[in-house]
Amino acid sequence: MEKLGHSELFFSDYRDYWYNRDFLDLMAKRWGLNRYSSMLDVGCGQCHWSRLLVPYLKAGAAVTGYDSDIKWAAGNEKIKQQFESASAQVSFVKGDAQDLPFENDSFDVVTCQTVLIHVENPLKALSEMKRVVKKNGIVICAEPNNLAGAVIKDSASKNDSLEEKLENLKYALLWEQGKINLKEGDNSFGDLLTGEMSKAGFTNIQSYISDKAIPLYPPYTNGEQIATIKSVELWEKEKATMIDIGRKYFEILGPEALKFYKDSNTKNVENKVLKLIKKHEYYSGGATIMYLVSGTK
Repeated sequence: MEKLGHSELFFSDYRDYWYNRDFLDLMAKRWGLNRYSSMLDVGCGQCHWSRLLVPYLKAGAAVTGYDSDIKWAAGNEKIKQQFESASAQVSFVKGDAQDLPFENDSFDVVTCQTVLIHVENPLKALSEMKRVVKKNGIVICAEPNNLAGAVIKDSASKNDSLEEKLENLKYALLWEQGKINLKEGDNSFGDLLTGEMSKAGFTNIQSYISDKAIPLYPPYTNGEQIATIKSVELWEKEKATMIDIGRKYFEILGPEALKFYKDSNTKNVENKVLKLIKKHEYYSGGATIMYLVSGTK
């Protein structure tokens, strides 16, 4: 079986529903994207983010997809055709977000989505983005707070005891702290993004939160609901991989944290969400926190 590429567990069609189209129309106007003709997409993955933004650029825009994973840095014909259908061209380069191999002042727009949450030194990555963007160009970062989901109610958790709710939050907090301690990033870096962009020397810093929610409720028939459920099914299918990923985050926090991790995974063998979905009894408001922060050079 083909090995999943970096973050491939999170690259499902679900990402195509992260934003409302009229919200992007408004953001493109606020950012003045129609003035620009070149873009660097840092940590591009399958270019979900830059494919959404490129229609707002000048016709014939040139996009560079940049990723540390060899699978994504190779690009593919499907992605190239998607850009061509938007009257744009795309090329791909492999490398580290904290050490961009481009000349100073190379791009009109530099952007990333859910990338800074995975790098050891996001300030260095932001400084590199500032270096390679042109004077008066714009850097746009979309980064989340991933802790919020641990305290949002749904029909699977609405009757949880206080102890269960606290354990759920503790699990999320320990996972995030272990990742930070291993210098693999901060899953809720979006909360810190405006301050770090200020440290990097950006001006005209603007911060917004995406207005998108994907509510789930029976019979789960619209496109965004189907894509969301498929993501949940993929994570369940790859549960062993997810457990292996998480183990190191708890190990670094010590034996007590690791025991809590093992006990939690043993206790929560059954996926309550999928069980309720199959019975058409699951519902949720579908809220997330995604910051969209921009700054100029």
